[in-house]
Amino acid sequence: MAGVTESGGLRKCPLTGAEMQSADGGLLNMNPPLLREYRQRINCLFTRRAAAATRPAIQALATDLCTSLGAHRAADAITGFAEPFTAEAVCGSMGIPQGDWERVLESSRVAFAVVPSAAAVSEVAAAWEDLYSYYETIVAAKRARPDGTLTSQMIGVLDGFTTSQVVHVVATVSNGFGAVLPVLATALTEVAQQPQIIAACLRGERAWASVAAHLLSYRTMFPVALPRIALADTWLDSRLIRKGTVVLPSLIAAAHDPCCPPPGNIAFGAGPHFCPGAALTRVWLASALAVFFGTFPAARLAGGLEWQPGTLSVPREIALTLR
Repeated sequence: MAGVTESGGLRKCPLTGAEMQSADGGLLNMNPPLLREYRQRINCLFTRRAAAATRPAIQALATDLCTSLGAHRAADAITGFAEPFTAEAVCGSMGIPQGDWERVLESSRVAFAVVPSAAAVSEVAAAWEDLYSYYETIVAAKRARPDGTLTSQMIGVLDGFTTSQVVHVVATVSNGFGAVLPVLATALTEVAQQPQIIAACLRGERAWASVAAHLLSYRTMFPVALPRIALADTWLDSRLIRKGTVVLPSLIAAAHDPCCPPPGNIAFGAGPHFCPGAALTRVWLASALAVFFGTFPAARLAGGLEWQPGTLSVPREIALTLR
């Protein structure tokens, strides 16, 4: 954890964009018991069974993308696979036009990021407002013509809530989907550098689901959890964290703590803020890796990696030789 109350620049500034979403339907900015009302309504849409039902479509999508790459001896796995995979998977699930993806993704990037300074607060606020405005139109359209997509299903299970509350929930879920891209890009990078993993999976000695679970516990995760306020004086190792101190839990530190292995769900949080998309993430990541490296088992890095700064750092490109 990193105590930040001694940092004058951050004392009156939110640490992450998640703190700036609406407190009325913005799931990450709410606490029980009100949060429980929302989560109990939508949880049925994010079960392991619901996630498994998406597997055929996700596998077909990954197969189509790999077929398009098949004519090439080398490719950038981000522009050739990770980006179009994420765009089509998310837009298909949410039932939004694929042409709107860049707008939605950019809002997600800004709205969920660490706020670097007070000067950036207005930019984050604008990202949330743009996202809410966008989904207000989408929610109205799907209320008029339900289509069975995840957005329509959320509207259905949230019957009785106000339009703004529904919009805030849908926008929060949409923002979470933005994490699929950096998670998949990082996973592709890691596996391409470990041919023994590919070989073990192809021989049936290891399941791609276990590979995805391992990556989500150790590597492809956001470095910090949501900021929290210490409710009592607490000793952390040899440091006293005073009551009232804002702390930023480090998931990376917990994942690599030599004292004990990380819990399997560490990338998705805990308690009432456990990420509803956990099961979907596992299915999508495992399916994408299985199809990609099943099609290109000899895929290897063809050059160096230039890591970009961000909440979850990803390479600018992943140049791979495919065969």
